[in-house]
Amino acid sequence: MSAINPIGSSFNIKAINKNSKQYQAAVRDSLGDIMTAEAAMSPVERQMYEMFGGRERIMQNKMQMYDANGNRLNGFGVAGMDRTGVSETEAHQIIDVPASARQKMFDETKRHFIQEGGIANGDTTRRTEVFKDFQVSAPVQDRLKGTWTLGQYERQYRQAFYDACKAADPSWELGKSVPEGALKNITRESIDSSLVKSGNQLIRKGVDVKA
Repeated sequence: MSAINPIGSSFNIKAINKNSKQYQAAVRDSLGDIMTAEAAMSPVERQMYEMFGGRERIMQNKMQMYDANGNRLNGFGVAGMDRTGVSETEAHQIIDVPASARQKMFDETKRHFIQEGGIANGDTTRRTEVFKDFQVSAPVQDRLKGTWTLGQYERQYRQAFYDACKAADPSWELGKSVPEGALKNITRESIDSSLVKSGNQLIRKGVDVKA
């Protein structure tokens, strides 16, 4: 099917596989609203609507919001991160996260902490990349919970670095250069081994922060 616009260019509307999970998800989430909008169109609006591809084109666009299994994609193109209909209790669970993902988060948190003197700067952090790397490697059903869990590790890494700086120099404050050698003996393993689950959070029972 194709439609010609007033200035002569054309839209090529590909045949939609109505058996695909992408299409079925788009129907489930959007078709009702599309049909309501269509019913409210004037004859002229309907003519223009059909000229530019009509419902088929809209459904094609809606289908791009899902992966091949019908899972909604987030703004980074990652499935399994949509919170629609998911309770906080379900999304905020502590689950096992691979050591490789925890190490990436530890390394980035440390790098950013040193660079910014402990201040969280959204313009210079690479934490989003760490989260995305984890998400695309995890099973879809674990991505929300795993992201929450990885964020809990991130929080504890930052706290450990802060405590180490204060132990090395009680007068140290956020924004100042990290005291020399303050973080040299802190490893991801030393923090992880001290963490215990408390409800939907990870808490630190104690970390040796002495330089």
